[in-house]
Order: sequence, then structure tokens, then C-alpha cells
Amino acid sequence: MLGVVLVGFFSLQAILFRLPFPVPGISKGEIRDSRLDQIRGLAMIGIVLIHIHSYFAFFHPNEPNITHWTLFLSNLSRFSVPVFIFGSSLYLKKKDDYWKSKVFSLFLPYLAASIAGYFIKYDSKTILDFIFKLSVGQVFAPYYFVPLLFQFYIIFYLIPERLLSGINLRILTVVCVTLNFLSNVNLLNPFLPDWYHSISVFNYCAFFAFGLLIKDRKIIPSVSKNSSVYLLILFTFGIGLVVLAALSFSGVEVKNHHLFYPVFGFLILNRILPVSDSYSFNKALSFIGRNSLFIFLLHPFVIHSMHKFDPLSFGGPVLGYMITLILNVGIPCTIASVTTARKERLSNR
Repeated sequence: MLGVVLVGFFSLQAILFRLPFPVPGISKGEIRDSRLDQIRGLAMIGIVLIHIHSYFAFFHPNEPNITHWTLFLSNLSRFSVPVFIFGSSLYLKKKDDYWKSKVFSLFLPYLAASIAGYFIKYDSKTILDFIFKLSVGQVFAPYYFVPLLFQFYIIFYLIPERLLSGINLRILTVVCVTLNFLSNVNLLNPFLPDWYHSISVFNYCAFFAFGLLIKDRKIIPSVSKNSSVYLLILFTFGIGLVVLAALSFSGVEVKNHHLFYPVFGFLILNRILPVSDSYSFNKALSFIGRNSLFIFLLHPFVIHSMHKFDPLSFGGPVLGYMITLILNVGIPCTIASVTTARKERLSNR
């Protein structure tokens, strides 16, 4: 419902006012387009907001005046996981060290975090149970993303080169969008085992295909400053907030693998964020985006530890929410900053 309303308004404006369709791309100039880093930073914060809602709902399930607001912010963040799926395919290349880089940059940190998390979180421990939870990303709730992403790495590696360009890629994109839509309306679930639903590639294959399609078209990002475009987008965004609020305060939880809302959210952010991260706020977003793996792997430890305390004990719902957000983003970012600085010092020796 939300996605159809937003895309309908956006498409109507594009037709009536002949707006250029604002899609992301790879810069071809001296200034690096940092918008994807900034969007990834917002997406990582959004993932934390989704989990903060679960944290508040855990302690206050029967207090809608609190949980409806946290649900609204959670629903607003439902573009987050598709952003990372899209970004991963946008920059994927079949190189000689393709699997080496994936193992060292993603799997080994994930394995280390999963081992630590398994021993901290679970009382009953067996090697088979750990292997299963590691394979399907169940050590911590957000860890499902790593097995999901590795499936896409495997698919990309196995796809013949002839299907990654031109008309073949466009056909592949149509197939992926169709499968994603069928997954959205739960037509594929009966054919899949229950444990696979959360890591199903069918939930996100359209976003992966979009990244491949844009990379093939080699689009140069638009930096148009047309004020009417911003006004129209602001109007559409306002409509979206109203619909989103209506859903949230009715207790409806938006899913992050639905097609329309994540696509619309990405297009909005790509249009309004600056190409260069010259401002402090945009630099902070870019830093979070580039170090999102630290936050993704470490923040579950933080919020799991915080489940010993009622979030309202931190000074009420508003202050408790802010403190929870700052801790879950700030602690991993601090570790990322220290680790990055240490690597730079070692590499300069």
C-alpha cells in the first residue's frame, strides 16, 4: 500500500513535469560521488532503529503510545537492507582474488562475531547447533544478512558474462523483479523450507539486479539543482510520511524486502544528498557507511547487553531512545575508528 502510493505520486510528477529519473551511478570525474556511502550510513542507522523498536517492544508490548512511535521510525528505515544488497552488486567484479576478498573482509569477521555471540547468548551449546545458526545467520537476528549476501556472491560468480550486459541483463532484471514480487505476496513461501525464508534470495533479487543494471549502463550521477524537483520530491515524501504514520499507528510493520518503498526511499536520498561529503554531517554518514560492517557485527552485542535494562530507565522514552541509538552506533564507530587508525599506522611502518 505504502509503496504503490509513493510510486504513484512520484511517477505522476515525473510524467506531468518531465522530471529526469534520479538514479545512482558511478562517478566519472575528479570528485568521488559519496552519495552511496552516505545512503549506506543512513541505512546502517536505519537497521539500528529497526532493532531499537524490538528493544522497546520487548519491555513495553502493551504501551502503544511508546511502541507506535518506535514502529514509525522502524518502518521509515525499511529501505536499509535493500540498500546494502544494491550497493554490493553495483561494485561487484569477477577478479582473481574474488573469493579471497570475500572471505577475509566478510566471512572471517562474521565467524569471529558469531562465535563470541553464540557463547554469550545461548546457554545450551552444541557444534551442530552453532553450524546451523552460523549458516542461516541466527546467532543474532540481523546476522541473516551475511548468508543472504554470500548467496548473491555465489550467484554472481556463476552467472555467465553474456547475461551481465545488454538485453540479456534487462531480461534477467525483469525475471528478478517478477520473482521478488511473487516473494512479496508470499506465493513462493510454500515451496521453501521455513528456515530459509529469512535468507531467501527471492526477497531481494530485484535490488541485486538493479545494481547490475545500473553498473552496465554506466550512468553518470546527476547533480541537478532544479528547485522544482526538490519541492515535488518534498511533497511526495510528505505524502509518504502520512501513509507511513497511518500504517505505523495501526500497528502495521512494513517489511524491508518489499519492492516499492525501498526503491522510492533510495531514489529520494540519491536526489537530496550532496555528491561530495564536504559537510560534517555528510562526512559522518560516509564514515558510518564505509564502516557499516563494524556496526552490523558489533551493535547486536550492545543491544543484547542492554536488554538487562528497561530503555525507559535511561531518562524516559525520548532520552532512552536517543541514548540507545548513540550507544549502538557510537561504540562500534569508535572501535572502527581506532582499528582503522591502527591499520594505517602499521601500514606506514
